[in-house]
Amino acid sequence: MNRNASTCRSALLLCGALLLLGGCASRWQDMFVSYSDQMVPLRNQLLLGHAAEALPEVRDSTLGDDTFVLDRLEQGRIAWLAGHDAGSKQAFTAADSSLQWEDNQAEYRLSHGLDQVGSLLTNDQSIAYLTPDYERTMLHHYLALNYLQRGDADGALVEVRRANQVQEQALKRRADEVRKAKDESEEAEAEGEMRQLMSRGAPDLDRLIGKVKNGFQNAYTFYFSAVLYEAAGDLNDAWVDYQRGYQIAPDNRSLQDALLRLARLRGSPDEIRETEKKIGRKAPLPAKNQGQLVVLFEDGLIPARRELFLPLPISTSRGDFRTFTVAIPYYDNRASDTGPLTVEVGKRVEQTSELVRLEALAAKDLQERLPGMLTRQALRLVAKEQMRRTAAKEGGDVGNILVGIFNTLSERADTRSWLTLPAQASSWQGMVPAGDINLTLSAGAAQRQLPLTIHKGRITLVWVQRLGAGLTTRVMPL
Repeated sequence: MNRNASTCRSALLLCGALLLLGGCASRWQDMFVSYSDQMVPLRNQLLLGHAAEALPEVRDSTLGDDTFVLDRLEQGRIAWLAGHDAGSKQAFTAADSSLQWEDNQAEYRLSHGLDQVGSLLTNDQSIAYLTPDYERTMLHHYLALNYLQRGDADGALVEVRRANQVQEQALKRRADEVRKAKDESEEAEAEGEMRQLMSRGAPDLDRLIGKVKNGFQNAYTFYFSAVLYEAAGDLNDAWVDYQRGYQIAPDNRSLQDALLRLARLRGSPDEIRETEKKIGRKAPLPAKNQGQLVVLFEDGLIPARRELFLPLPISTSRGDFRTFTVAIPYYDNRASDTGPLTVEVGKRVEQTSELVRLEALAAKDLQERLPGMLTRQALRLVAKEQMRRTAAKEGGDVGNILVGIFNTLSERADTRSWLTLPAQASSWQGMVPAGDINLTLSAGAAQRQLPLTIHKGRITLVWVQRLGAGLTTRVMPL
């Protein structure tokens, strides 16, 4: 009878620990199934071009749930691909409002502390999702596209300003962190431990990251905002954002052409000479009876994080070593199979050039977060081992086995990220004679023909997404 009572107390101990996690169904699922695995059916639908069928598969969460923002980001993007513009804007707006609340509430920081307690008994997927800066930027980017589709250019400009503010604030934080790191060795030590652990089986992220310097600067959004400023006649702000984009993606032909064209329009001889020297080409003369065609091409789906289970020997309080298993998120160290979009206007055949690889930003963001993840892993191992020892003491072999099984099953890597984003984005822009034209777009086996009307002195924006063998397009005169 005493043993049964002890076993009950052990089970109650485990249940009490689980109550720290709340009763949300998605949270219980996150305890035992990685987010990437949960998203496989939905992503497969998208890759087949079935955005409308994928939309109902988005996880059902409510305001206050740990994954509410992430779920709304996925929902907004899928609704946009499916042509459900109202639903897309509603989902993105809900995510934006929730993020603003989080940023402005000190109590939210305290609630994160409670999440940390729960995560010490399960895994990082039980912590409220911390939206990376590159995802926040793309949230405002897609809200701007939503406003443009509704014909609200002013609303779109507000959103691209907010997108750029996210990048500016992140850059400032990075400068502050670099200055702080000069006086601290903990970060370097954690980085060393992380690399040592990852070297045991996970691929290095450096090849996937490439030349990306941080996980948030995005030339795609800078270029997009500059196009909107130029369409509004604000050449000064357009010039600033074209310059910002060029600093990140100097090989992008659209940014080069835009700087040369604006240097000529702004009319400063010194500025023209300086820009021509930097780009290595002459600035074109102002076009007559022509309009500008801008093509934004988003290709594929950003890769999902995977999880790697690694053995880690830890010294116990008794002085002996035991081997524990830890789950680490990682990306395969290879770029997605993407490429340029071919743009045909009459006899003119051009190709888009790369602006950003969002997969590289995601990999860089993960690389920067890994030291903190490993610190939580170490704390989690201690907490789980203490819970096992208490269960063994109170419930004997049965309690030991129950908690041991729970500890094993709940050890999952945090694979959460915005998984319906494109892998990369590229652009093309050119001056086209005013009037009716036929635009042919092709990428691999996917092809689309669009009849367009080009207006003199105006910009026509064409947004294109390739998923599988199909192209989704939106035409937005600016």
